[in-house]
Amino acid sequence: YDPIEDEMFYAEKNNGAYLNNKRIRVSSCQKIKSAVFGTGIPYRKKDHSGVYIETLRALMDARCGSIRRLGAAALDLAYVSCGRLDGYFHNKINIWDVAAGVLIIREAGGKVNDINKFDMNSINIRASNNNIYNKMLENLKNF
Repeated sequence: YDPIEDEMFYAEKNNGAYLNNKRIRVSSCQKIKSAVFGTGIPYRKKDHSGVYIETLRALMDARCGSIRRLGAAALDLAYVSCGRLDGYFHNKINIWDVAAGVLIIREAGGKVNDINKFDMNSINIRASNNNIYNKMLENLKNF
């Protein structure tokens, strides 16, 4: 729930994703150079800053449309699910920050990497629509 916008994002497995009781779908963006990505910025020790900068560089070198930092992973993932963002990536995030968003994106027709194979306190998440997902992964494969 986003109280500022009075928006409720939700999904039920095999029953779709919704925003305020209206069905939602991920964007139909076809190319990385047109895509707008969301991400999070490390705020603790500077131990992740180098990797973060290199991750940004990888997508910027691919000439993506833009990268935004909104400040809440759950809301970023909700925005991917309704097409406001075309993709989302974040390194070393906690499961509770992304678990609901993973289901919502999948039910909205998007793709998310398998977060089950990561430590629950150190997940590298990648999410987008089906059109740019593989290209996004290719650009972020070293991170």
